[in-house]
Amino acid sequence: MRYFFHILDGSKFFPDGAGNNLPSLEYAKRLAEVVADELKKGGEFCRSSLVIVADENGNTVFECGAC
Repeated sequence: MRYFFHILDGSKFFPDGAGNNLPSLEYAKRLAEVVADELKKGGEFCRSSLVIVADENGNTVFECGAC
């Protein structure tokens, strides 16, 4: 299934237009946590970031904060 990793940083929304074909939702959750950890390294700018994982049908299936 294709999963999309959108980023919400405060009031700015950065959509993932390409997505990734991944073997499972659990894999997508782990990847979202990695992305959130990387955003944490951005310091003050990225403290309010949220990684929103959506499936290919547009359903939000997981959210992971970068704080």
